[in-house]
Amino acid sequence: MNQSRYPLVRRWTPEEHQRLLSLAAAGTRPDEIARALGRTEPAVRGRAHLHNIPLRLVARKRSR
Repeated sequence: MNQSRYPLVRRWTPEEHQRLLSLAAAGTRPDEIARALGRTEPAVRGRAHLHNIPLRLVARKRSR
């Protein structure tokens, strides 16, 4: 019984992981990577952190 306790969690495929690596190496912003992969930004950041993939730092704009 290999059913996940979290049914909304999609596993990362090797192709998605390779695409994450290439986009991160190209300096793509995490939100753009997420959009390209059809994932959320926290999912991309979490995967990158788990596998020590450096992501481009993005400063949030201050709201006035």
